[in-house]
Amino acid sequence: MRLRIPVMIILSLVLMAASSAADTQGGVKYTRLGAEAAGNATGEIPPFEGAKGLKCPADYQKGEYLPNPFRDEKILFVINAANVDKYKDRLSPGQVARLVKNPNYYMNIYPSHRIYEHPEVYYEATEKNVKTCHLSKDKNMLIGYNGGVPFPYPKNGLEAIWNVKKPWAGNDLETDDCRRVVSPSGKIRKSRWTTKILAFDETRLYDKWPNPNGVTMKILSYYTYPADREGEAALSVGYVDDRRELDVWQYIPTLNRVRRAPTLIGGTQLDGESTVDEMGFDFRDHAYKWNWKLLGKKEMYVPENNYEMWGVDVPDNVECQAGGVNPARLRYELHRVWVVEGDLKKGYSHPYSKRVSYYDEDYWQPVVADRYDKRGNLWRMAEYYQCYNYCTKQRYVIGYIYYNLESGRYEVFGGCRNKNTKTNATDIGLTPNLFTVQALRRMGR
Repeated sequence: MRLRIPVMIILSLVLMAASSAADTQGGVKYTRLGAEAAGNATGEIPPFEGAKGLKCPADYQKGEYLPNPFRDEKILFVINAANVDKYKDRLSPGQVARLVKNPNYYMNIYPSHRIYEHPEVYYEATEKNVKTCHLSKDKNMLIGYNGGVPFPYPKNGLEAIWNVKKPWAGNDLETDDCRRVVSPSGKIRKSRWTTKILAFDETRLYDKWPNPNGVTMKILSYYTYPADREGEAALSVGYVDDRRELDVWQYIPTLNRVRRAPTLIGGTQLDGESTVDEMGFDFRDHAYKWNWKLLGKKEMYVPENNYEMWGVDVPDNVECQAGGVNPARLRYELHRVWVVEGDLKKGYSHPYSKRVSYYDEDYWQPVVADRYDKRGNLWRMAEYYQCYNYCTKQRYVIGYIYYNLESGRYEVFGGCRNKNTKTNATDIGLTPNLFTVQALRRMGR
């Protein structure tokens, strides 16, 4: 059943990661987050280079879009429906299927860059995890986790998915969000809201608060568009124990009251092309419902360094065309990715029987994903468009798409920019008193 609910209760977080060479195992040198430091045999993937030479503008303000440091680079080649067979070994099945379905879509391939770096405290936390971090006996909690990447050298699929379930977006975050659901004919349904996120667990790197209830993060959101939803607000609370469901409260202006929202299981189908457990970050469900396999690494053309994905005051029908988001402003590069497969366990219900996701080795977050229906057929694909904030040393997701390979309908997050739009302002000093039911109630007065 499809539900029309405020999608902001499960929100996109923004993440980033990278490192400098730190460890050698079996003759292979790795970065401090466990990626192979060397490039590939052909030289198309460079060695890890880091953020050297990337200079933060002197007048930079948190939340601003940064200039593209690679704006002068030329497209190497284009992949489209006519030549996709030539490159299919470096694409996911979902990427291939999208190109075949939509002859107007194409992928501009640019030179590859491995620039993502973290602050030193993130590396130190990750290095401590190598010695101390492990899963509880029931596999539902991290023990000895210090922040950073829990398992930089994952031994299995479960450890790999816990790397994904522990994103880092600073101590706090505020951003403008936009969501557009686009029909096969190009009809657009749009909504906008503001999101504030506050970390409570070990991902909060710079200072700690008492956390007796085992909270991971709290998310506060409120709609600003369309008019009939303006003023709707939601507060959600996530927990360290993976068995616990989110607690969610909603403020409904027409009722002028705050109410407890119903629990939404991970496979709940929303009114677009995504499920509750994948909104923003590929996987936010309970890990125990799935059998996880770590399938190794693959060289793939994936979205990277998309500084220019969204323009200012660009009309909706230019950014979001029938059959797919406008590919002209997108950038793809060849990168090494981890491949992780999740198969739904017997006894659990979900629209997907299998999910396969591809995570960049340099920062352990999704770039591409494929989804299979209950019959085992490829159904949907997703892409996550990010860039590196070389002022705050964080990886930002500035857009992501869920595409239905059967119908051609898609759901895209991000964009709707104007001259005042902000993106991912982190570490701005948000405090817990803003993230309470009482504060949610005051917002409606």
